[in-house]
Amino acid sequence: MDQERLHLIYEKWPDHFKSASGIKIAPDHDSDYYDMVVFCGMGGSATSCDILHDLMNAHSNMMSMVVRGSTLPDSVGKKSLIVVNSVSGNTIETVSAMQEALKRGSEVICVSSGGKLKELTEAEGQKHVMIPNLSLPRASLPYMIMPGLRIIDPFLENSMNHSIKNLYSHLLEIKKNISSRTSEKTNISKQVASFMRDGFAFCFASPYLLSVATRFKNSLNENAKVHCLRESVLEASHNEIVPFTYPYEGLAPKVVLLEWVHDNAITKERFRKVKSFFSKVNQPLIEVYSTEDKLVTALLASIYILDYATIYMAISRKIDPSPTPAIDILKGTL
Repeated sequence: MDQERLHLIYEKWPDHFKSASGIKIAPDHDSDYYDMVVFCGMGGSATSCDILHDLMNAHSNMMSMVVRGSTLPDSVGKKSLIVVNSVSGNTIETVSAMQEALKRGSEVICVSSGGKLKELTEAEGQKHVMIPNLSLPRASLPYMIMPGLRIIDPFLENSMNHSIKNLYSHLLEIKKNISSRTSEKTNISKQVASFMRDGFAFCFASPYLLSVATRFKNSLNENAKVHCLRESVLEASHNEIVPFTYPYEGLAPKVVLLEWVHDNAITKERFRKVKSFFSKVNQPLIEVYSTEDKLVTALLASIYILDYATIYMAISRKIDPSPTPAIDILKGTL
């Protein structure tokens, strides 16, 4: 079913991360020059924006935000650093946001495989990071995120250089456990795929792992061609949790919990209560528990596991994970 062999790209993700870790890029000024960092991207290219934003929230005093759209907030100005991500380099919303940033005199760093964004950066004397296009934007995450980690490193309390150095070996170990050659008995990605088949996914995440939950939703949409609702487990406890106490018509809800070993006490207690509640109402769930010590490793390892799960789910539904005809129609390419 996997006509474009998407799973083979994921098999090589550790190698791609290792290769991408050699990319060198940095802002023009010291960190205290800037008043904010803005990450711009759409679809699969925006996953890196979410990850970088999560890391900034956890480890930096610098204000950051993610823009999924064509316009920038009024607060963006000359001392703002704008990181623009688009694998193709031609995403219309991202190009528009970059043009607006240039008009305001902001510093722009662009990451793409070429396209209009590369032309704009060259014409305006801004920095551009040239990356390969691994068939699909969502599969190209290693080359989207690694330059971003270099860009935000000066803004963080502690450098991530050590984590970046060890990322290859860690992902290589995960690959052994989630590869297509590994049986479902010990393969968490296959277990998640089997659990969710023929159901409607609800993903409740640690606040630290919200970018993972968003990526999981997007990959379920694009690879498995199914819907998914995602929310922080704290926020979900005030709204999304309510319908589970009432009869549900339609596809059976399937709950995925994303947890991190370093979740704070409030989050850990909330997960405990949520699991107890779901047990009482006989709601099936599956846990994906990250034991990685560093947040950046936890984020990328969890995405690797769950992205693979969406590919397995597509195959189990006899669907090719690569094509996204609805997106092609909207872009006018089909």
